[in-house]
Amino acid sequence: MANLIITIDGPAASGKSTVARLLAERLGASFLDTGAMYRAVTLAAMQAGINMSDQGKLLDVLDNRKFQFVVKKNKIMVSIDGVDVTDQIRGPEVTANTQHIAEAPKMRAKLVEMQRQFAAGKDKIVTEGRDQGTVAFPNADIKFYLTAQTIERARRRAKDEGRITKDELEQIQRAIEKRDKSDQSRTVGPLTPATDAVVIDTTDLTVEEVVEKLLGHIKNHAFRKPKMRWFRLARWFCKVFCMTFFRIRPADLENVPDQGPLVLICNHQSFLDPVLCGIFVKRPLYFLARDTLFKGLFGWLIASVNTIPVKRGAADLSAMKTIISKLKEGSGVCLFPEATRTSDGRITPFKRGFGLLCRRGGAAVVPVVIDGAFECWPRHKKLFSPGGRIVICYGKCIPAEQVRKMGDRKLAEFLTDTLRQMQNDCRIKQGKESYGYG
Repeated sequence: MANLIITIDGPAASGKSTVARLLAERLGASFLDTGAMYRAVTLAAMQAGINMSDQGKLLDVLDNRKFQFVVKKNKIMVSIDGVDVTDQIRGPEVTANTQHIAEAPKMRAKLVEMQRQFAAGKDKIVTEGRDQGTVAFPNADIKFYLTAQTIERARRRAKDEGRITKDELEQIQRAIEKRDKSDQSRTVGPLTPATDAVVIDTTDLTVEEVVEKLLGHIKNHAFRKPKMRWFRLARWFCKVFCMTFFRIRPADLENVPDQGPLVLICNHQSFLDPVLCGIFVKRPLYFLARDTLFKGLFGWLIASVNTIPVKRGAADLSAMKTIISKLKEGSGVCLFPEATRTSDGRITPFKRGFGLLCRRGGAAVVPVVIDGAFECWPRHKKLFSPGGRIVICYGKCIPAEQVRKMGDRKLAEFLTDTLRQMQNDCRIKQGKESYGYG
């Protein structure tokens, strides 16, 4: 398999083929146009006069015809039985019939295998399609999902096909909407962003601007690799430290999704909380800390382990944009909406601002309760007391769709109540007295 695999998925006319080809040129990578594969099989079936709903005969076409896909100057050249059909497969009739191949499960399975074989002999590859990041290459290094408003996609398709009248544009738009519905509803390889894909709306962007955006994400990814190794090492040291000085027990870690935008909403009992919340979670997380802490060696240390500085006392728009950006990249962020450590162990009502971050970032939410850290290191003490028992409980994940439907106030109140109930349940199980929240 290639050393670097970049997938670009998206609906029809979202610009993914053009962007993928140019991106491959900029990176010196091979370009795989999977749509050309589907189109080539479609054309061969049409030439043979085969019923597009007869999956058995479609498989015969794939087995008995010789398909070749050769990349020349980052353009995929297609031939069937030695005949160049690169231009023929782009015809509107082939476009209309391609969905029959895409909806045939056995055909998709064989074509996915062809795509993987194509990638196996390449060092770097940029591949585009509708299921590259979800089915063909689920372990790709970097995944993108391009989208655009339907009318803009119709304009692009009309321009490519030289159709300029209003009726022609409306006809193309209806065809695209029909194709979208078909792609999204099929049972095998449906059109949907991978949970860890970077979603980019290309409606108001030029092709070159989209390519630059993708290159920026790729450069950040290359920079993050050694940083992530350091993050994991630092997390391991923190885990050893905490397990040495305290009796710690995590509960229900399976509630934390492995991928996709995620916000952990946690109560704030002590200085230890960011460490306690993250040391048992497998995926890397980002944290927040007031900007005055980013000084000297300590400032360098917390910055090196994914900590974002935040200005106290005012809405920090720069920090908010950074958090939303990290979520859109599919990262996890740990937030403490109480905004300060508890004075008595109880959970105070959450501030509302985090709701906007969750919605803008398209993030799911996992409520997290820490109990026992207050007794080990209350805010009025300068040093912690070793030997205490700390429980970290991860609640049921709230999907992004549900979060999106809740206003800031409702979400804050719901999570405040949820964490208070989780805290009391946790304390009762330990034989402690529950807190009275009224």
